[in-house]
Amino acid sequence: MNSTPSIDNKETKLLDNILRFIRLLRKSGVKVGNKSSIDTLKSIKILKIGNRKEFYWALFSNLINRNEDKEIFDQCFYLFWQNPKIMEQMFNLLLPQIGNQKAPENKKEKTIKRINDLIQKPSIDKKEDQKDEVVFDAQMSWSNKSTIKSKDFEMMSLDEINVAKQEIKKLLINFKKDKTRRWNKLDNGMKISPKETIKKGLKNNGLINLVYRARFKKNKPLVILIDISGSMESYSRIMLFFSHLLLEIHKNIEVFIFGTKLTKITKLLNNKDVDFALDKIGISVTDWSGGTKIASSIHEFNQKWARRTLTHNQTLLLISDGLERDDENNLATEIKRLSMFASNLIWLNPLLRYKDFEPKVKSIQTILKRVDRFIPIHNVNSIKHLVEKIL
Repeated sequence: MNSTPSIDNKETKLLDNILRFIRLLRKSGVKVGNKSSIDTLKSIKILKIGNRKEFYWALFSNLINRNEDKEIFDQCFYLFWQNPKIMEQMFNLLLPQIGNQKAPENKKEKTIKRINDLIQKPSIDKKEDQKDEVVFDAQMSWSNKSTIKSKDFEMMSLDEINVAKQEIKKLLINFKKDKTRRWNKLDNGMKISPKETIKKGLKNNGLINLVYRARFKKNKPLVILIDISGSMESYSRIMLFFSHLLLEIHKNIEVFIFGTKLTKITKLLNNKDVDFALDKIGISVTDWSGGTKIASSIHEFNQKWARRTLTHNQTLLLISDGLERDDENNLATEIKRLSMFASNLIWLNPLLRYKDFEPKVKSIQTILKRVDRFIPIHNVNSIKHLVEKIL
């Protein structure tokens, strides 16, 4: 007997489709923040939408903040949500199908073609694609890869951000591992293992076959705390992407984010599709792009997680600009406790991108007293320095 899918499953399919639609808008050049995405999903859950027009305005009012983005939004909407009766079938939710439905009249053909290309992803000759190293942004300015490596994440266009992500991926290909006290048995190598060689000889009736050994290598345990407040919005998403890449190659790692409260996101981030993982995190976390309560967030970490995650020889990355709204006295106490738990406390601060930066803010001065290293994290080169020289 076939059972019909539950309303929860159908609602989940709709929300997943909306997340894909938001991703399409971003690829088309529309700036959509995490807060706007969360508000959109909440409004769809709350509103009793009865037709396609209401659905259109529910998405538009939450996702579009600039008049110049309306045309792109219209094309994305009519090309993505092809089925004209999709709202009548809201609880028979099917994945959107790409067809040949005509978009509204009086729209530019170039815009339609660009969005169609983004959806359908036509095949591109790889050789031609590799030859062209120049990236164009919306202002028709250009930059090559060497320029992108030194460009601030906050100043990058959407295309440049994508190129920067590819450069960050390359940095982690040969991520170094530390040698441990344990040895691995090898068939070939530089060092002979006398003990294992004798054991093998006894099993083979005195026939000697050399057994080699080498130090077992593994990644250092790592804990990452990422500030997702409004002042860190341009950097937090890149650092979440960086953390996602680390999770793929680094098994002993824990990731937390904090704005006004602390949230552990290791399991949510552990997904092959980084965009899907970040969208899921956006739904689960309610304090995106808000204020910062560093002291209370670190206090919660010290109370609940420090003893479980910060073992011996543990490195902790604190990614924040250090601009605090909590009580300064509490911050001094909590950062001192945190430094006692972590053997190596590294503070990554995007404010160091300014040559004339001085720690005049009291909260920054307080944190600086307890950290082992204080380094910038605002472009690809700074991440390269972190990977090659510190981690």
